[in-house]
Amino acid sequence: MTGSLTVLVTAAIGTDWQFGVATAIISTISFGFFYLLFPGGMQFGVTMANSMAVYAGLFMFFHDANFPGVSLYAAAAAEAIPVLAFLGACVLRRRYVAAVLRMRRRYELTHLPRLSRWLPGVFCVVAVAYGVPRLDLAAHAQELVLLVVMTLIGAIIAFAVRDVVLLLMDVTMVFESVTERADRLVMPVMAFLTIYSLAVVVFACLYRITEATLGAAQFLVNGARHALSFGDALYFSVITISTVGYGDIVPVGPLARALSMMEVLFGLLLLLFGFGEIMRSGGPDTEQRRRLRVLLRQSPPEPAAADADGDDVERDSPARSP
Repeated sequence: MTGSLTVLVTAAIGTDWQFGVATAIISTISFGFFYLLFPGGMQFGVTMANSMAVYAGLFMFFHDANFPGVSLYAAAAAEAIPVLAFLGACVLRRRYVAAVLRMRRRYELTHLPRLSRWLPGVFCVVAVAYGVPRLDLAAHAQELVLLVVMTLIGAIIAFAVRDVVLLLMDVTMVFESVTERADRLVMPVMAFLTIYSLAVVVFACLYRITEATLGAAQFLVNGARHALSFGDALYFSVITISTVGYGDIVPVGPLARALSMMEVLFGLLLLLFGFGEIMRSGGPDTEQRRRLRVLLRQSPPEPAAADADGDDVERDSPARSP
């Protein structure tokens, strides 16, 4: 998944291949750093690499919005500054980081408030940087400002490395918890998707039957009355039950509007109860669930043997006394 996310971000960057290569290198270095330097840090390294892929997407948006004149090489260097600052701070406090990685505690919310120790500073620096386009700076001046901004962010993260490590550890624990519960989530999710898909198909058929029965177009397609094809009806059913409503297909007939309202209400109720069932199935493993899994894994009992008269004969039963 980590590699797929990195490839996805790199492909989305497109022609800016230098920046894409820099993103892939930074993600690889982040994973290898924790995997090789800290025993038991593989899962933490995966979380770090995933975070780097997300960070690359946010940085690209930040770069395009505020520093469009900066060369890609300077942008790649600026992107790497906070990451290198964080990894360098981890080396300086490697004993603490190693202790955190060995502490396989369960996920708790005790460390999330520590975001307030470093996130406001990063937010303030980023907010000030959004005023750079108003200055109408030259390209070389934009590069200098970008490098200064990312250096300040790197300094803040390096100063708060303890809290950043704890936050990443919390995220790692969440990923591991979700992975452990994945086997219990597959069946309720598949059941929900099956019912959801069935409702989409049924309402799409009803929309088509409505038009065929009334003999007139009941929908506006791109602003004009037009008969729905089955593909259009299926598309409209999906965006209706999900309450998206792009507006390219609009019901105008009274029966079509009534069906649309029914589908919206059904979709909301299905989402409400389906989500509740998924959450209940993915909850803590209870003794009843463990017993059920044991029973399902056991082989079915062999059928009892029958005697010549067709009566069942009990196996291994003790002899009866005369």
